[in-house]
Amino acid sequence: MTIERVAVYDAFWSTAGGGETYAAGVADVLSRSRDVTLVAHQPLDTGWLGERLGLDLSRTSVVVVDPCDPLERVSRGFDLLVNLSYRDHGRNGARHGVYVVHFPDRPGAERARWQAFVQDHLGPLVGRRGGPVDVEVEAGLHPPDLIRWQAVRWTNGHGRLRVHLPPGRRDVLHLWFGRFVPGGATRDIAVSVDGRLAASARLAPPRSKLEVVEPLRVDVAVTGQRDGTLVEIASDAVVADDVLGNGDRRRLGVPLVAATVGRRPLDPLRARASLLTAGRPDTAWLDTYDVVVANSPFTERWIREWWERDSVVLEPPVPLRQPGTKQPMLLSVGRFFAPGRGHAKKQLELVEAFRRLCERGLSGWELHLVGGCSPEDRGYLEQVRSAAAGLPVAFHVDAPGAELDALYRSASIYWHATGLDEDVDADPVRAEHFGITTVEAMSAGAVPVVMAAGGQPHIVTDGVDGLLFHSIEQLVGLTEALAADPERRAALGAAAVRTASRYGLEAFARRLTALVDGLEGGHAP
Repeated sequence: MTIERVAVYDAFWSTAGGGETYAAGVADVLSRSRDVTLVAHQPLDTGWLGERLGLDLSRTSVVVVDPCDPLERVSRGFDLLVNLSYRDHGRNGARHGVYVVHFPDRPGAERARWQAFVQDHLGPLVGRRGGPVDVEVEAGLHPPDLIRWQAVRWTNGHGRLRVHLPPGRRDVLHLWFGRFVPGGATRDIAVSVDGRLAASARLAPPRSKLEVVEPLRVDVAVTGQRDGTLVEIASDAVVADDVLGNGDRRRLGVPLVAATVGRRPLDPLRARASLLTAGRPDTAWLDTYDVVVANSPFTERWIREWWERDSVVLEPPVPLRQPGTKQPMLLSVGRFFAPGRGHAKKQLELVEAFRRLCERGLSGWELHLVGGCSPEDRGYLEQVRSAAAGLPVAFHVDAPGAELDALYRSASIYWHATGLDEDVDADPVRAEHFGITTVEAMSAGAVPVVMAAGGQPHIVTDGVDGLLFHSIEQLVGLTEALAADPERRAALGAAAVRTASRYGLEAFARRLTALVDGLEGGHAP
């Protein structure tokens, strides 16, 4: 069967970063011959996004879905789902599925050691065995969080469960809620069964140590039906960051820790320690996709290491730039991430390197830092600004596409330091997984001087089309020599342009089209 209707999913479209460049490139290419819908969690201006990323999204449409809506249900009715959302574990509901990995997450890595022991070793001893009763999350609940002994499913203010009992059987559904809500506010809960109010309760902060571990139980009667019984959990909800200032933009209602039917001796234990019944972390969601795609050989290595899965390498599409008249300019492009948040772009270290260059006599050169910045990272941005005081350093925060394009054309040297001073073998997420901005700069003739870690060495050949460094001292020394040698800069810049052409949109289009055509013919790579 032909693939006509395609859903392209990314939870972070508005950040317009490297992952979104990949996602938008997929949409650009596939929309040339197919009906493409961008799946988003917020209203999305495709004109703005296309201009920002240098891609054509005019042929696409947008559907906005709640972050809690299961992707499997959202993607039903499509012929193909391409899931490019970073670290999303949503199951595919379309006829075909492609799962694109920017970098894998290690299953269970967020667990403390004691939580891992409880879940992996004690859980199988007390976990509920399968049977005729099933409680299914239909909508309105976030993926599980691990909070102490609990696996918590926060509602978004309107959670929906579907209870499957044998037709005609009557029983009691026990809903167990943890005693914690953002800011410690009291929450009123209303539970409806098939549209009728069945119970109400008030979730209050704990008044004693006993109540900390004793969940609130709300009971409602349910009767088995052919399509299941709909149970809705309504409550007030707040954005966690508005209350806690923790950067969590999820809308949180009440924390459901367990949902049990009938009376079984171990159910109270399972409710007080729902970590026991959460199941071991795995990669089973990948089984719903036809093919797993890695964005670089570096990512492919860690998919095999952590997920024990094979993948196909398809490097991201890169909007190629045009070289311009070069100025004595150093350029670095990347989001302003506070230290410890993902693969930080190390702008603070780059400012330090530039200060050392100036102290060693480099004059007439400027450093330009370009990147988006989320509210939780504003403090880091201001720290970088303070460090750059007195230096010829320009900041371009949330620069539009035309401004970025002009900077690429003018830049002589491109800096990329992600992974600097990190143990990327122990924590590979700290390295750059591919390096879209590096390729963009190379296509404009800027000489890349980049960290020798992650995906960068797969792009840049040291001494041929750029330079690789391992330390800030080496970055300073290589840049100082390059700045003083215009002939070498010109030769390396010309080679960089040739290398970058391998990653252009049309080269990507040919490989992506071949992959999708293979799915149409029943031949997954």
